[in-house]
Amino acid sequence: MTTSRNIVRTSLLAGGLLLVSASASAGFEDGPDLSVGWIVDGTSYSGTLVGTDLGGGLYSYAATTSDTGFSIDWVMTVNNNGANGGFQLLGSTIGVTNLLGSDSEFALSILMPTNFGDGQALYGGSVGGTLTGDGEGGLLAGLGGGSSLWSASVDGTTIAQLIEDPFQITTDPFGSAAIPAAAFGEPIPSLEGVSPLASMGVNLDFLLGGGDTVAITSTFVGQIPTPATLALFGIAGFKRRRRRA
Repeated sequence: MTTSRNIVRTSLLAGGLLLVSASASAGFEDGPDLSVGWIVDGTSYSGTLVGTDLGGGLYSYAATTSDTGFSIDWVMTVNNNGANGGFQLLGSTIGVTNLLGSDSEFALSILMPTNFGDGQALYGGSVGGTLTGDGEGGLLAGLGGGSSLWSASVDGTTIAQLIEDPFQITTDPFGSAAIPAAAFGEPIPSLEGVSPLASMGVNLDFLLGGGDTVAITSTFVGQIPTPATLALFGIAGFKRRRRRA
């Protein structure tokens, strides 16, 4: 019989220490660590999630982080075959509840270690979700300043933004509303760019009404293109030029 264990990593935050825990099954190897961060109304938090090996390069992650005023559920899947010519995929469903009676600003990040080596890669991604309101109705809106609900990055450089500000989604009291689906690099993945040498990442930025809950589901895919695909895009033999220090 398979037993379960808790993997706990601590994360330092302003004013204290928060525990980030993930459930994993005994008998499996730990997956690539995911770095997560969340800023709530200007207070920064961070942590590390450890995955469960599902076999075939697939890993699952699940954790809940909470503090006064909010709760965040992290559920993610990683396909870690990108460096072998397959897909590097980060799939996530992030659920956020604002436990306060007033609006709060959230900025969440997920960073996945990724190294395809020098060369080209193809990218694509998608986002959607659901907003659920409290007795006064729900509110999900942008943070302004050129932000977007969802963005993707490679080695710290943003390559795509989906559902750009200004946006606003509302619900009736105790009602729900869909976040319009959006995507880039369709058919996924087809947006060409330089391959990652360190990381692929996803960021979520939004204002959430008091008492409301939002569940945001997304995928971010990177792939080393085959020689035939390189020829199709006219980029065969292209190599990334590295800036010398």
